[in-house]
Amino acid sequence: MRKAVVARRRTLGTVAALAGLLLFTGCAGTAAETPTASPTPTATPTPATSTPTPTRTPTPAALSLDDPTTWVIGFTGIGPLSVGDNIDDAAASMTAFTSTVYDGCPAVVAYGRTGFPTVLIPDRLGTGVVEQLVLQGGADFTTLAGASPHTDAGIGIGSTLDDLLTAYPAVTFQDDPFTAHYALPDDNGNWINFVLSDDVVKDIVVRASPVVAKEYCG
Repeated sequence: MRKAVVARRRTLGTVAALAGLLLFTGCAGTAAETPTASPTPTATPTPATSTPTPTRTPTPAALSLDDPTTWVIGFTGIGPLSVGDNIDDAAASMTAFTSTVYDGCPAVVAYGRTGFPTVLIPDRLGTGVVEQLVLQGGADFTTLAGASPHTDAGIGIGSTLDDLLTAYPAVTFQDDPFTAHYALPDDNGNWINFVLSDDVVKDIVVRASPVVAKEYCG
């Protein structure tokens, strides 16, 4: 009887020891893990978008009858004068100039002013209508660049050949036996003709033809 009791106690002690061991093992297996901090993402800066500053187009000076430097040379006119105008009406725009009709040359009216190119309006056919406009630099053409009317690209009396070719790559040389020159057309049969001397523009003729007359009388 005593042996049975001792054996039972040993069995219970063994069971208790095993239970304690299992309990300890279970607790160790469920120990809380130390959390690992996630790296904070680095913000990528958004590149600044700059707004381009618009390029300002120079505002052309308003046309002044008293200031030929404000006059624009176009395919159908020079300043206030236009091909096709009545010659008498054109005279009203030239009050800042002195008009001259040369002896023996009544078909041409010349408008002159000291320090500026001369404007010729020939009327060889006697129609009373402006058939062409001629801007002449005269003997001082090389010094008149700052006083001349100009095309919209800046070409006027006193401009160089290089200036002309740079401004108008499409301009063509006219090997005229009387007056060699360069001619520039628009899309409507109108022309700006440039006569040069020593590679400097000395005369400009606006008309509906790539022709420059040798002389304007007769």
